[in-house]
Amino acid sequence: MTIDTEKSYGVYIHIPFCKAKCKYCAFVSTPDFSLQKTYVDTLIKEINDSEFKGCVVDTIYIGGGTPSCLFRGGLADIQTAVKNNFCVTDNAEITVECNPESVSTDFICECKDVGVNRISMGLQSSCDKVLRAIGRVHTYADYLNAVELLAHSFDNISSDIILGLPEQTSDVVIDSVTTVARHCSHVSVYALTVEQGTPLYKSGYMPSDDGIADMYDLAYGKLHDLDFCRYEVSNFALRGRESRHNKKYWECKPYIGFGVAAHGYDGARTRFMHGDNLAEYIASPRAESCNLTDKDLYNEYVMLRLRTEKGIIVDDFYKRFGYDFCKRNAEILHSLKSENLIVCENGFVKISPDKMFVMNSIIEQLMLD
Repeated sequence: MTIDTEKSYGVYIHIPFCKAKCKYCAFVSTPDFSLQKTYVDTLIKEINDSEFKGCVVDTIYIGGGTPSCLFRGGLADIQTAVKNNFCVTDNAEITVECNPESVSTDFICECKDVGVNRISMGLQSSCDKVLRAIGRVHTYADYLNAVELLAHSFDNISSDIILGLPEQTSDVVIDSVTTVARHCSHVSVYALTVEQGTPLYKSGYMPSDDGIADMYDLAYGKLHDLDFCRYEVSNFALRGRESRHNKKYWECKPYIGFGVAAHGYDGARTRFMHGDNLAEYIASPRAESCNLTDKDLYNEYVMLRLRTEKGIIVDDFYKRFGYDFCKRNAEILHSLKSENLIVCENGFVKISPDKMFVMNSIIEQLMLD
């Protein structure tokens, strides 16, 4: 394939190992650490054989799973392979995910040695009762110890919070948000989705949509008061601390995925997908590709862009699709504007700020059948 030298790519690398699987988790992960070295060797082979070799990379995101529970030296081996095969920019954003119970001085030193400059750590809740109910293996005290340890070496730390968890109250949500805002420059606030096959699903637990919406409003209000700007429906940051890597997804920019269950996109018409079977990935670490139709491209762009605070940039839409978004959707947009669900101004079409959490029903009206 021909690499577009005008584009900067992101790289996502999936590490599918966790000490234990949380009760809500539907991601590909395993507690079988005996596979770690074989997996890293396979990952490096895939990176070395990549058809994108030689392209410019300005974000790297190592997620999971729990990358911080990888054997020491594993992150260094992976990062060396990336730098040997891609033109990583000097100012690249390099993120590694971790969980509080596996943050150690050795982990931090390895991250610093390989150029990591951003850490994303899962808290989920500041209440130990909630943490136990969802099968997390850390306590609130573990989180505080870990984030204080990380702060000595990193000034760009993100943490996750989940809304709608068992035993969670409004007071717990406010306390969780306040805690994260005190220690971090970026906060992700996700609504719990109870996926089929997870222990939480099998238990019969199902959160209230109205309850989650109320919690979201509380979290949004508190973060706004603490000077965190919402730039995507679930993501908030102090100014200048937005995740450059994750913005690539929402802005339909190109990224390369390595590892089991990882996905990629060439920024034009092709998506790449790895299967979610770990043994099959180790046996044959190649992604399948599929070409998107015009309808796919339109729907993905509309869905992803409207998740962001800026929404659809009308000029960018025209450059991509060759026609005017507002003219094509004039009747629908008029109706949505009359209900104060959509704002159209200064070359942007975006969800009204107070309707972001109920955006799905709005977005559906603008998508092609």
